[in-house]
Amino acid sequence: MAYISFNPYSCKEIARYGSDSEKMLSVRISDVHEAWREWRCTDISLRVSLLLRLADNLEANENEHAATIVAEMGKPVSQALAEVRKCSALCRYYAGRAESLLEPRAIDSSATSSVVKYSPQGIVLGIMPWNFPYWQAFRFFIPALVSGNAAILKHASNVTGSALMMEKLIRDAGFPENIFRVILPEHSHIEYVISRPEIRGVALTGSNYAGSIVASLAGRYMKKSVLELGGSDPFIVLPDADIEAAVEGAVMGRFLNCGQSCIAAKRIFIHKSLYSRFLDLFISSVDKLVIGDPSDQDVFIGPMVNSKSVDEIAGQVERSVSMGARLLLGGERGSEGPAFYIPAVMTDIPSGSPMESEEVFGPAAPLFRYDNIDQVIEMANNSRFGLGASVWSEDVELAMNVADVIDSGTVAINGFTRSDPAVPFGGVKESGYGRELSVEGLHEFVNIKSITTYSR
Repeated sequence: MAYISFNPYSCKEIARYGSDSEKMLSVRISDVHEAWREWRCTDISLRVSLLLRLADNLEANENEHAATIVAEMGKPVSQALAEVRKCSALCRYYAGRAESLLEPRAIDSSATSSVVKYSPQGIVLGIMPWNFPYWQAFRFFIPALVSGNAAILKHASNVTGSALMMEKLIRDAGFPENIFRVILPEHSHIEYVISRPEIRGVALTGSNYAGSIVASLAGRYMKKSVLELGGSDPFIVLPDADIEAAVEGAVMGRFLNCGQSCIAAKRIFIHKSLYSRFLDLFISSVDKLVIGDPSDQDVFIGPMVNSKSVDEIAGQVERSVSMGARLLLGGERGSEGPAFYIPAVMTDIPSGSPMESEEVFGPAAPLFRYDNIDQVIEMANNSRFGLGASVWSEDVELAMNVADVIDSGTVAINGFTRSDPAVPFGGVKESGYGRELSVEGLHEFVNIKSITTYSR
């Protein structure tokens, strides 16, 4: 298996990397484990100082890192820069809080004294996707490293250049040579890597299929796992919503990153009293999105990651239309290249159609009309996924009540769903389990050790 980095805009190969043999993987894992044996004993103040240096270096070279993202997966440069800056913000978030969040905590108990300590365990393996090549990786390995763990990254093959850039970035910031390493295994070697005793946890962001395989392997070898999988996030516009703001949020939430996001607004529900006006404004806004070269600062819609992804989204749209959905805008292959797809707007979505029941990982927006709040809650929760949701209303208390009964790991009120370093992130149902970011993410892969003392 070759790891191939391919530019979806120019349709040219960037680089090709050979995969690691089992022997190479064994050496790599042993090297990382040896680095961890020393790293776990370092004072947290040193780890924090290295995080800050990492943030400084990332900010100083943000254009270079953003250009790598643009080249490897076609993300528009303005969005790639935002991704890089978010990674820097994550470093600074944990640099400012990790010491207090990992501080031993005294608790009352039946013993004379009891204390809870947060101890590093070893190597955390991250299996990460291509759609946010820096952010997805950073949000697994930054908490791992600052808590005293080591990290190994198995990235999507088409963003290997990004993975190697991050490996160099960490090394240049002064972290130990082998405390973070990239591996390039064959698919058949994933079980071997997870089975190694030095691997103490597995974090995966990706498809439900990949998640089910990794969860099974992690369970077989008794490894802690955190899975962030697919989503079909409801975007709910209540009757009293600010319609202009809701339209803007829906366009951003659906079409950012060309719709290639687990937390994109994938099902847009509008109250019948606002539906016609919302639809007109939404179509007008989508029609104005600039499509083209992702290195152009004015472009909002670049290519999808590859032509296969275009085939998949086109197939979902076509099958839904054949079942009775109405295509009002776009929904055709772009003339800019084989990886382009013109953003689609659809209505009258039949129950059971791909646009209603599947995860739609691309630039197509299905709009649904509803009559009352009870109905929209039922429609929103009628999904096997439960990652994110968005609720729009001028009545924040009403929006909060709706948010409380939505089956998802996160809900945004009067904003589109996004992740934030300070807020726990993850899903329920088939969107996965466990949490990344915030204090919950920091504690996922540490040993939460209770020490009790009894007087005699």
